[in-house]
Amino acid sequence: MKSKILFRGMLTLAFLWGLVYAVVIGAVLVANYYGFVLADSYSFTIILFPILIAIGIILLQFLISPWLLDLNFRWLYKMTWIDPMQLPPHLAQLIADQSQLQNISVKKIGMIHDQMPTALTYGRFKKNARIVISDGLLNLLTPEEQKGVVAHELGHIAHRDFLFMTIAAAVPMILYTFYIFSRGFLRVGFISGGDDNKAAAAIATAAVVTMIVSYIFYIISQFIVLFLSRVREYYADRFSGQETNNPKGLSTALVKIAYGMVQTQAAYATTMSDKGVDRRTRTRAYSRSNFTNTTRSLNIFDIKAAKGLIMSAYAQAKVGEVKPEMVVKAAAWDLESPWAGFLELQSTHPLAAKRLLALDDLSEEMQMPRTFPDLGTDQIKETLWDEFLIDLFLSYVTPLLLFLVPGAGAFFYFFDLYGIWSVDMNMVWIGVGVGLALVGFLWIWRVRVRYPKLHEDLPLVPIMHSVTDVSDDGYAEASPFRGKPIHLQGTIIGRGTPGYYFSEDVVLQDPTGIITLDYNPLFGFMRWITAIFRVEKVIGSQVTIIGWYRRTPRPIVMIKKMYTRDGQTTFSSNKDIAGWVLVAILFIGAIVSIIAGFPNIIPP
Repeated sequence: MKSKILFRGMLTLAFLWGLVYAVVIGAVLVANYYGFVLADSYSFTIILFPILIAIGIILLQFLISPWLLDLNFRWLYKMTWIDPMQLPPHLAQLIADQSQLQNISVKKIGMIHDQMPTALTYGRFKKNARIVISDGLLNLLTPEEQKGVVAHELGHIAHRDFLFMTIAAAVPMILYTFYIFSRGFLRVGFISGGDDNKAAAAIATAAVVTMIVSYIFYIISQFIVLFLSRVREYYADRFSGQETNNPKGLSTALVKIAYGMVQTQAAYATTMSDKGVDRRTRTRAYSRSNFTNTTRSLNIFDIKAAKGLIMSAYAQAKVGEVKPEMVVKAAAWDLESPWAGFLELQSTHPLAAKRLLALDDLSEEMQMPRTFPDLGTDQIKETLWDEFLIDLFLSYVTPLLLFLVPGAGAFFYFFDLYGIWSVDMNMVWIGVGVGLALVGFLWIWRVRVRYPKLHEDLPLVPIMHSVTDVSDDGYAEASPFRGKPIHLQGTIIGRGTPGYYFSEDVVLQDPTGIITLDYNPLFGFMRWITAIFRVEKVIGSQVTIIGWYRRTPRPIVMIKKMYTRDGQTTFSSNKDIAGWVLVAILFIGAIVSIIAGFPNIIPP
């Protein structure tokens, strides 16, 4: 297993640094080709300088980041250091055994005295790593689950993930530094060329080529680094299951941690919104809440990538048995929606459901029963690929056409105006009109998918149902773009971003879970007015909400109308109406353009 981890890691790093090599060699070849422009030493400096800057920053970060994290956790989160032997005996023994087996050294454990379940590790090498856990983790999990989580963190240390990820992260920084230098060099290219137009053009050409290639490779390298991060998480999970001989311990721990995170976040939101609580307590709650977001890449769980699983765990007893059937239904979107894989590309952690599935596969390899036997079986009866492709088209292609059609008309107009190319402007106007009409029809489709009609008799559903529904044409079809009509009731417990005074979104809670309500008014300035003057008034209120349920890794509802219990309208959004206004403008533009193409229809 260790050899496979090392081989795959080194192969990925080799590919990453191959991108840097390609850019450097390309820059050298360009510099040599245009060597008559620049002195050799100057060309070499231009190529070498970005690499040295990026590597210097990465090395500095690698050297001081553990120290900075120590200070941050101690000052802001009141972390205290303890000896590993002061942990519960089963954890102390696990750390001692693995330290000997893996040739690692964990000399101190950071304890955060908070009920948010937290576990993370950081450091430089195997001999100076730190593990940080919270009181909430020990209170929430059983001893076997605690061992699974701590073994996961030990896996990161044993696999030298700090060093691997530092070396990998250097590549995007080097490539981006090349991009910045090339862009700056382009601006001064013509100055460097002096009166020699040929020289100036050569410098500009070299700068543009390097700039474009560097930026493209930078984007590619970012995704590769994220991929490598996700792979390291899988390996740490596998290490935990093998070394504890109990993959189930980590599986159920992940679900309970998800539950504990959302429960504690809800408590923080309530505290920060309670006017009867003193300011110091609210500030402390905000600091605790912010900890989960600021340590997302270090934590065992990325809370933003696990909201669906969190919802299924929410309704389960705090230390009771996890209900497999609820987890399986909640995991269906992660495993079966193409959107889930698309969004995972941008995450440091694998989707929670995929981690549970990998741990169950490991259990089967070890001839143990699967924790979630139905996980990975088709829960959603119809494929979601058709909705996904439609969503991509309407999300990205249709708005692009909105600019391309009039842009094409302007292009032909200026070519004709300056005599570069003689075109029939009547046909251009007709073409633009037809294009605008086509975009108008596409925009109608876009609005109907994004904001489907809300019926008066829309049934009331619990929050949990929206996450666990796997029926045909159900909430599983929702995506970041595609809305599904929904009717909810519950209590507003806080702002969407806890403690952030300018957060116009709010959090709704009912007996089955919590969900963020997205307030998206027609005019952007209304967000600020709502955040400052209206949100505080609705916190703690019982409300009814109708709107559109959407799904990223976290569920969210876009508000159409929200009422307090007395029936008074509190929030309303006309974002859907804005879509129809744009449709009307497109068709008016189409008619005007087509008429302009037939000048004889209207007498002068």
